Amino acid sequence: MDTKWKNLANPPVVTAIFQLKFDSDSIRLDDYLKFDTVLKREFPKRSENIESSLSLAPSTRIPLGKAQVSGVTDTRRTGYVYFTTDQKEKLTLAETEITYTKESPYTGWDSFKDFVLKILQTLSTVLEGVTIQRTSIRFINQFNLKEFDDPTEYFNTQITSSASENSMPYPLLKYGFRMTFDIAEGIYSIVNQNADHLTDKYIYIFDIDVLDRNNILFDVNSIDETLENLRVIKNNIFFGNLTNKTLELCS
Repeated sequence: MDTKWKNLANPPVVTAIFQLKFDSDSIRLDDYLKFDTVLKREFPKRSENIESSLSLAPSTRIPLGKAQVSGVTDTRRTGYVYFTTDQKEKLTLAETEITYTKESPYTGWDSFKDFVLKILQTLSTVLEGVTIQRTSIRFINQFNLKEFDDPTEYFNTQITSSASENSMPYPLLKYGFRMTFDIAEGIYSIVNQNADHLTDKYIYIFDIDVLDRNNILFDVNSIDETLENLRVIKNNIFFGNLTNKTLELCS
C-alpha cells in the first residue's frame, strides 16, 4: 500500500481498541491463567468478571418494598481483566473474545499494533486452531474546538451547518450522527460524530470502528495483515473527513 498520511505531532486519539471474536467452544476460560505471570509483566493487576442470575419458583410473589425471597442462584466467572497500575490500559480475556483497550497517550500505529501482536503471540498456544470470526479496531478521537458555528470548516461529513442562510437561528449545544460504511465483502465501518458545548469550548468526538467479519484461522501473521488493511480503511475515513483547519489543530 503506497498510501501516505500526514504525521500528526498531536494525534487526537483518546482511546484505541483492538478486539478478536471467536468460536465459544474453542477455549476454556482458565486456559488463560497459564500466561498469568507473563501478562502481569505488562498488566500488574487482575480482576474477574462475574455473571450471576437468580431463579425463583413459579409461585413466588415479590411484594413491594424490602422482602426476603428464596431461589436458586447461578454465578459464574465470564472473564479476566488485566490492567495497568494507572488503569489506562486493560486486556479483557473471555471464552469468546479478546479485547485490548488503550487510554494512555497514543504513540502511533506501529507501537499500538506491535503491542497487540505481542499479546497474541503470548497467547498463541491457546489460540492455535481457533477460528477468528471477527477482527476489529476502534479509534476514538477528540477535538477541542473554541467555536463550532460552521461544522463544514472542520469536517467534510456533516448533517447541517448553522452558517447557511436558511439555517435555524439558535446557538448549537449538541450535535451528533452515525454512519455505517459497506467497505468490502465482510468488512464494514461504524462512524459516530458528536459535538458537546461546554462553557468555553466544544468537545467533538470522532469515533471510527472498523470490523472484518471474514473467518480466518488464528495466525499472528494473518492478523497482522488484517490489521494493516483495517488501518488503511480507518485512515481513509479519518483523513477524508478532516479539513486542513482541523488537521492544523493536530500539528
